[in-house]
Amino acid sequence: MGLETSLQWFVHSFEQGRAAIWLRRFLFVFIFLAAGAVWLLLKFNGFNDPDAMDQAQIGRQLASGQGYTTLYARPLALNRMLLRTGHVPAPLPDVSQAPLGPLLNAVAFRITGVNFGVPQRGFISSPEKIIALTGFLFFAGSVALTYLLARRLFDPKLALLGTGLVMVSFAMWRFSFSGLPQMAMLFFFTGSMLSTVAAMEARAAGRRRRAVLLVALAAFLLGLVALGHGIGLCIFAGFWIFATAAIRPRLLVAPIVAAAGILPVLPWALLNWRALRNPFGLPFYELCRPPGIGRLEFLADFEPLLRFRWTNLIQNTATHAMNQAADFFSCMGGNVVAVAFFLAVILHGYRHWLPAQFRWCILLMWLGAASGMSVFGVEGTFSAGQLHVLFLPVMVIYGLGFLLALWDRLGLDQPMLRGTFLAMLYLIVGAPLLLGFIANPKRMNWPPYLPPLVHHFADWLSPGEALASDIPWATAWYAGRTSLLLPQNIGQFELIHREQLLGGPLVAIYLTPFSGDQRAYADIVNGRYREWARFVLHEVKPADLRGWVLTTAVALPLDGEAMFYADRPRWQ
Repeated sequence: MGLETSLQWFVHSFEQGRAAIWLRRFLFVFIFLAAGAVWLLLKFNGFNDPDAMDQAQIGRQLASGQGYTTLYARPLALNRMLLRTGHVPAPLPDVSQAPLGPLLNAVAFRITGVNFGVPQRGFISSPEKIIALTGFLFFAGSVALTYLLARRLFDPKLALLGTGLVMVSFAMWRFSFSGLPQMAMLFFFTGSMLSTVAAMEARAAGRRRRAVLLVALAAFLLGLVALGHGIGLCIFAGFWIFATAAIRPRLLVAPIVAAAGILPVLPWALLNWRALRNPFGLPFYELCRPPGIGRLEFLADFEPLLRFRWTNLIQNTATHAMNQAADFFSCMGGNVVAVAFFLAVILHGYRHWLPAQFRWCILLMWLGAASGMSVFGVEGTFSAGQLHVLFLPVMVIYGLGFLLALWDRLGLDQPMLRGTFLAMLYLIVGAPLLLGFIANPKRMNWPPYLPPLVHHFADWLSPGEALASDIPWATAWYAGRTSLLLPQNIGQFELIHREQLLGGPLVAIYLTPFSGDQRAYADIVNGRYREWARFVLHEVKPADLRGWVLTTAVALPLDGEAMFYADRPRWQ
């Protein structure tokens, strides 16, 4: 009888008991990790984002003991350093990238001891795989925190369904393997939200000291988010407003939250101050960027005329805001459930006070992020400055709760219909991800990036020499040589070479389809590269190079679309 009872208990536990719960969790985690392994091994084809390559090479500098320095030089940064401090330090301090991504990359490099060489028969280096794997692990951690947050705000069933919708969102997977720090930022952001909810519960229970400590922890984590991108400070501003209003005593919470959020950013501000006498770094000067001038064109000018004008700022902000509004659905990964968050804020009434109050925290922080992105602009849907993705998981949770509440109001109690409705939501949200798994990945990334070819530049140039390029982020990362963003004109190139502002001579120029593959001939002749049009269009003859800094040239793959100009035949 005892054996029969034990057997029945064992079978019941796998059907409905705790064993069934843990078995489902195990299968859930196994499928998620298996999908990540498939993406990394079969779909991942290396980096194609300039900021990802830039942060990777800074991480290598850190891992090799050279400090927070860079091999990617921007003419505008050289100009500001000369005017502000009187010299250009060597090695060159980085004043453009936020430090979170490079720091995490450096830690991953040191732990794994990865070889920075590039395979001659492939296009994906081992360090890029390590960075991508790190991003996926932060994605997995963010999913776990999202489940805990949703469970605390609503209930376990909604938490599980909402977390599943986050896991099948294409935007999350793209950022996980992009080389950008968005998933690490999301991990700290979600942890901050979880701490905020706990602080609100502690305040409601009358435990003021615990509430203050928890909201300070939340602010500190948001400070780490700001280390991923400076626009994170705008998110923190929205959080500070909510925390000051929601957590008491307000006179104590306001300064503590401000101090906890600013503390992680102080070392970064100090680095920028030493290099530029400006705590905000090089992006601060983009407030002076005239309308119609691209970011790279602005950074490529060694002799800029920086004038701040309110009319220019307003015009740029309006343009960025309209672009942001037009691309918002794409920035949220096409996730209709996440977009339903805004309907939940306006139309839905909550029975429980906690999700009702916390939605205003999310809204205020999102408004801060949207404002920051409108001022400084966003380069693309999957770029370093795109921070809408940080709000995607919590917006999915609220949006799903709103949609399920609407379904319940229909009075349809049939489980099959409810299951069909949820399946349709998963199909709509997960369709882009499914197509991404099915589609064949590109062999190489545009413009094109050819890591094995660029890696040869490490042999063609010695460590004390530098080159200029239209894709200096790639030459700095794959070749490991000081790379200058191609200056605005030839005179600026000669000046930087003559004064050896990069610690050595400029001995080469590498031009790719990034500058040459324009829509029309006029776009090159009259566009950003107009001063270099003959070089970009391959119209420079050997006789034209005699007596100049660079005297020889060679066409490089693919199909001779790239050109390498040098002071001597370094490729022989």
